[in-house]
Amino acid sequence: MYQFVKGCIADKTEPARQVRTAAWHHLFSLATTPEQLERVTELFPKWRDARRTFRPATPVNFARRCEELHCPQLALKVFGNHSKYGLDLTLEAARPILHSLHLEHPVQDTITLTALFGVYKLPPVSSDLVCSALLMTACFKHGSEESLAVARAFVPSLQQLLEKTAPATMAMRDEDHGKPADKEKRWLAWTLKKIENALKSEELDFAWLRQWRVASGYAGYTGLE
Repeated sequence: MYQFVKGCIADKTEPARQVRTAAWHHLFSLATTPEQLERVTELFPKWRDARRTFRPATPVNFARRCEELHCPQLALKVFGNHSKYGLDLTLEAARPILHSLHLEHPVQDTITLTALFGVYKLPPVSSDLVCSALLMTACFKHGSEESLAVARAFVPSLQQLLEKTAPATMAMRDEDHGKPADKEKRWLAWTLKKIENALKSEELDFAWLRQWRVASGYAGYTGLE
């Protein structure tokens, strides 16, 4: 499959449709190590040089595979150099990368990714519930004066987001287990718990957060990393 896609890119007479649909996604799924996935990304510049574009689902599938293979820094490298790789960061792609970064990598990597939101003209991090919670958790976890200041600055916007989000719409359902949307809800449940604990330890008001977690059912879930 790798050689097929490589050959199609090299041969500009090859119909682009042959590799526009499922080939990239298939290559992502075939990669079982970060090194193999990185090898796939080496084809991105050739694809861009051939003046071909990626479909909207491609960056999302790539980001999810990076999260699954625990190599979010590869995603950060690719999305951080659009002129070379030509892959557009989307909000849906950013969430799994943020999740993986905030768990296993320095907080600066998480902040670097959120800085790309402006570059790609995405909505602010503060307008997205999952992204906000992941960033805040990373900053509270780091615990430096600077990172804590960032986390505290996001508290009002997080409270506003929760006020606008009906708890029932974010409840987890057994039949959705394993689906991307279910994963995001689990990340949210876990990070909101961490944020509540951080607010409590800093003697800041957390009643509003506890109320939402109870109403959504998140307060009863454990092991949601």
